[in-house]
Amino acid sequence: MTGVLLGVLLGSLAVTGLGGRRILRRAAPALVRTPRLAAGLLVSGMLLWLIAVLSLGPMAAWLFSGPSLLPGQIGDVCQRCIAAASPFSTAVVDTAIPVVVLFFLPTGAGLVIAVSAVREARRLARTGAAAADVLRARARAVTVHDHRVLLIAESTPVAFALPSRLGGIVLADSVLDVLSDQELIAVLEHEAAHLRQRHHLIMITAAAVGRVLGWVPLIAGATEALPTYLEIAADDSARRRSGVPALAGALLKLGEPSQPACVPESAHGLLHAAGPQRIRHLVRPEAARGGIWAAFSLGSAVLGLVAVTTSIQVPYVLAAAAGCV
Repeated sequence: MTGVLLGVLLGSLAVTGLGGRRILRRAAPALVRTPRLAAGLLVSGMLLWLIAVLSLGPMAAWLFSGPSLLPGQIGDVCQRCIAAASPFSTAVVDTAIPVVVLFFLPTGAGLVIAVSAVREARRLARTGAAAADVLRARARAVTVHDHRVLLIAESTPVAFALPSRLGGIVLADSVLDVLSDQELIAVLEHEAAHLRQRHHLIMITAAAVGRVLGWVPLIAGATEALPTYLEIAADDSARRRSGVPALAGALLKLGEPSQPACVPESAHGLLHAAGPQRIRHLVRPEAARGGIWAAFSLGSAVLGLVAVTTSIQVPYVLAAAAGCV
């Protein structure tokens, strides 16, 4: 059984890690039909990949035996925990490598990556808060079509959203002159959807993991694709409330996303309403048929990671809870 688990674990890690970017591109026509599900799949896949790496150590402790490095009672406790969690009465392969090294090397590497990602997330949050402070100093709070917004003096028509606690929806005053009432309502609904669906939290989580594990094709591909799915998810919400013509017209008039001059270039996580390239998806969505198998493969690999990591981690948790006896 351990050999099967190891094979599934390594296979899922290889398929998702090495082939992830290509699979994501091929799955896009299917994933774009359910953008919120796609975003959840991408973020969970990134986090599960990291958890799966953490599972390699406990798996190695089941498969191999070796000399003990830990003295006396500490070593005895570790051996009892491993033995209590293992589905086998004895280790499969005897080696000259201490089990503690096999256990803690992958686990330690995974913990270093996890801590680095948390630190990166905190850094990005601080950067975003600093950018919001700059904006709030220049903005005035107003109500536009029942939405509380920060209105800034800016000649370029821009609309974007900050996290709710940092200010929420931000509009350039020029937007009020460029868009019709229906188009403006569509933009406001788009930005409000970002806030309701916690897209900033999703973005900062993915960005932090991506900065640390960007060398893994799956992580890099997911980090690149995620903003598009979040924007399409917000489009879907706005389209249901205001209609396709109003939203498409607003996207066309706002043009490409741009950053106001008053916002530092280092600011991260601004979710823009602009994006004329999304008009095609609104008016004539691409057929999902071409990406179904790729999406199925990606989902299966993620489910495989869930099943295997659960099968590995749960016995250790239960053994520890029972006192490793």
